[in-house]
Amino acid sequence: MGFKIKGVVIEYLEKPKVKKGRLIQGLLGVGQVGLMAGKQIIDSTKARKIAHIYSSSFLYPGVVLPGVVYDDKNLVDLHRNDIYFDEEKEIFIITGIYQGTSPESYFDMAEAITEFCREVGVKEIYTLGGYGIGKKIEEPAVYGVVYSEERKKELDENNIEILKAPDGTLGATGLAGILIPLGEKNGFKSICLLAETPGSYPDPKASKTILSVLSKLIDIEISGEELDEQIKTMEKELAKMEEYERKMSEMYKTPSKEETLHYIG
Repeated sequence: MGFKIKGVVIEYLEKPKVKKGRLIQGLLGVGQVGLMAGKQIIDSTKARKIAHIYSSSFLYPGVVLPGVVYDDKNLVDLHRNDIYFDEEKEIFIITGIYQGTSPESYFDMAEAITEFCREVGVKEIYTLGGYGIGKKIEEPAVYGVVYSEERKKELDENNIEILKAPDGTLGATGLAGILIPLGEKNGFKSICLLAETPGSYPDPKASKTILSVLSKLIDIEISGEELDEQIKTMEKELAKMEEYERKMSEMYKTPSKEETLHYIG
């Protein structure tokens, strides 16, 4: 048969089996919150790469044609997400920049993930993402998205507020959202965590905040310290932008009556 990609294909480097595993999904999304959180979990644990996820629907963001991506050795591969595994903590982490390019492809991906969970022994699914609020916030809040009253009670006990989507909004979108009811309907405990973020730039502070909440929820120590340097760098860049905008605003502001020049002639 050979290697073919039709729909979603998981290529295993190894296939560990656990009894009470947890899956954490951190993919590219609003403010890159989930992606940075997922990478931080990998960097702060003993997680190793165990599988690649390929899909015929994966396209590089902003590109309309399929192609290949380069690694740091100038070798190429097809567009993919990766799955990592920490044996000591029995956690699997899915990370990458791809989700889907059509409604069908999102559900294909979600179904492939639930099937993977079933095969390796995962019992719980946690998805991470950003909740765009369109403005800078000093202390981002973290909200939960759940399918059942049982999960809602669990979040209440952990002081995690349920996200109440205003009328006319979509709530949690993408894989972070659809994996929750789909996961529960397939027998997996499933919770989505969303951290407030402006949404217009990468937000390491929101990622660190969401990791702190996740760590308490699943009772596993996950360090977010390595994000501190990224937070400092981002705050410096934002300060520069704010100063530039302030200067531009002053330069082009409408002069007051006292400042208006009068010409006589």
